[in-house]
Amino acid sequence: MGRPAKILLYYWVTLISFLCLYQLVSVWDKKEPLSVVVDQYQDSILSDSLLDEELTPVDSIIEKEIKEHEIDSDSTLYSEKDLFYYPVFKRQIEAFISRADKSVEKNKVIRIVHMGDSQIEGDRITQYIREAFQQRFGGRGPGLITVYDPQKLNPSIWLDQYGEWQIHRVYDKSHKLHGGAYGIMGITAAFNPEVSSGFRIKPSPWAEPLAKRYYKVRLFLGPLAKEMTIDGYLGESKIIQDTLPSEKGLTEINWEFSEEVPRLKLLFHAEKSPLFLGCALDSTAGVAVDNLALRGQSTPHLERTNKDLFKTMAKHLNIGLVIFQFGTNMVPTRARNFVFYQRQLEKQFSLLKELVPDCPVIVVGTGDAAYLNDGEETAYDHIPLINKAQKRAALKYGFAYFDLYNAMGGKGSIINWVHHNPAWAISDYIHYTRKGGEEVAGYLMSGLKENFQTMLPVQDSSKQQLLTDSLYWKRY
Repeated sequence: MGRPAKILLYYWVTLISFLCLYQLVSVWDKKEPLSVVVDQYQDSILSDSLLDEELTPVDSIIEKEIKEHEIDSDSTLYSEKDLFYYPVFKRQIEAFISRADKSVEKNKVIRIVHMGDSQIEGDRITQYIREAFQQRFGGRGPGLITVYDPQKLNPSIWLDQYGEWQIHRVYDKSHKLHGGAYGIMGITAAFNPEVSSGFRIKPSPWAEPLAKRYYKVRLFLGPLAKEMTIDGYLGESKIIQDTLPSEKGLTEINWEFSEEVPRLKLLFHAEKSPLFLGCALDSTAGVAVDNLALRGQSTPHLERTNKDLFKTMAKHLNIGLVIFQFGTNMVPTRARNFVFYQRQLEKQFSLLKELVPDCPVIVVGTGDAAYLNDGEETAYDHIPLINKAQKRAALKYGFAYFDLYNAMGGKGSIINWVHHNPAWAISDYIHYTRKGGEEVAGYLMSGLKENFQTMLPVQDSSKQQLLTDSLYWKRY
């Protein structure tokens, strides 16, 4: 065969191969196309490997009955003021409200954990939820905080560090913690034992009124390989000198004060630093509300944390309600459906039910978002698809779902929020300002009060009298 004939044959074979490949792709595309475009912005870190699984078309999903995940067979769906829930949640939230009502009388603290992504960072929504619950049920303080916050992201407390610290985050795969000792916060810290290290806390002028005052300091530590000493100072006065022995599990040490703590400095000395899982700043009774923000994440990655440590810490903290608010980092992802995200959420919800059993959970849907398209403000079309995935997963596990998207005003509402005076959202058309956070908290609280009459305020001044008349300080 001559050279021209070989060249012609080569082109014919290439053309036929291309046509066959095109036909295969077309057939596959008719089954379930996966079209994902990621628009990058400051907080769009899609680090969850959410697209590892083969997607199933929404229409072919066999919906499992809710009764697989709840006690009774009553599947009546309640919906009022953008809040959707089944009877199992109604029973759980009413039990929580009852416990919160009796918390001052029983001299106990019951906690609400608000976990989410950068949308709740800086306490911008949590601070108003906290103030509302503490006004209703009693309580003080900003709740659970990390001991290492060099960027000072939490405006509800002033936190200064001394010495050298290293931070570990549950989503940082390059610096995994052996044994997954991340605790509840998903963020831990350890100090350099060669340098005198510690931290100082004092009330923040930016905090809400009730968060500025706290009377009980609780420090949570991971396994203690070596003995550690703690020195504590109020101003120049040394009031704490404790020694903690080595311990394989969780260590908690408490200091309770008869007056609100103006500022407290703690210094630590050990041959090897334990992992600091958090520091709770509370009153001695009432409700505490924690802000657990994981920037850039679509889930809290509960599968990466040590279950026993999480459960033990949750029991110590007495968690009574969880508010779950992720989804911001799904906004840049454009897909035909978000079944893959629903599956990820279901895995997290299954773990959450195991870690805090019988605890009511409210899943807050993703709010409206927009972007600039050649300078024109354009709302995203696919937010309802993200919310559909969130709602399905939430109700499947007996959780409540709060439709923030609808509460805000639906598609394009974020554009109005940006131009509102004062602004309720910043110019990225995604994140809220402090005022916007107050609006969001107000929507959620209105939904709870509308659905559960026992959430309405009662006149009981004793809930605000939470000073301790015992020793100036004591440890447990």
